[in-house]
Amino acid sequence: MRNLIRTSNAAVDDGGFTLIEVVVAMFLLGIVALGLIPGLVGSLKVSTENTNIATASQLVNQQIDAARVGTPTCATLTAYQNQVLPPVVDRRGVSFQPKRAVGACTAGTPGVITVSVSVTLTGSPKVLASAITKVYLTS
Repeated sequence: MRNLIRTSNAAVDDGGFTLIEVVVAMFLLGIVALGLIPGLVGSLKVSTENTNIATASQLVNQQIDAARVGTPTCATLTAYQNQVLPPVVDRRGVSFQPKRAVGACTAGTPGVITVSVSVTLTGSPKVLASAITKVYLTS
């Protein structure tokens, strides 16, 4: 009989969390979460910037490849430079503006000409990616 009484007393003393302990635990969890928010925001900014640079690098490579396509003559490269380039919008809705520049070209002489390409965010002067290449002119 004595064992039965002890068992029933043990059931009354459940040893669970009180409301105050739960509130304190939630408060501490909130403080820890607030400490992590600046790091999360910073990493999102860096990730966005890196994505912009990667997209700009791909656009630069496309423009450099376009300079090498076809017969490399002064007329071809002058037409390449004078072509108006519309802004390119990626899947995120970010707009990039590619720009081209071709060095001085003397028609009728073979040689090497410098072609440079850069990409900026539309409306921003900051260059995200750029490249310079030399193209051998056949005539």
